[in-house]
Amino acid sequence: MFNRHQRRAIALRDGGCIIPGCAVPAAWCEIHHVVESAHGGPTHTDNGVMLCWFHHRFLEWHQWKIRMNRGVPEVQAPPWNDSSGRWRPVTKSAIRLTELLVRRT
Repeated sequence: MFNRHQRRAIALRDGGCIIPGCAVPAAWCEIHHVVESAHGGPTHTDNGVMLCWFHHRFLEWHQWKIRMNRGVPEVQAPPWNDSSGRWRPVTKSAIRLTELLVRRT
């Protein structure tokens, strides 16, 4: 289980549910282990992402995939949503979004 400090750090990074189009705020989200703890995944901020209740329960059934890339969550939409199979970085964090803008200029 993630402690309150880890939860705050993940909430600041993700800003809410990381599934594109979902507007559930961080306060209403749960932390999902990207690599399940039952399969050796650590309870660490680099292995946790914010998901709303719905997406947390039905993540695999809806075929969304999540991975971490240097501490940034990335999602792959299911084929019925995006046939490209491209991994996309996701964040709603003001800090991360500002960093992305600065890098592009």
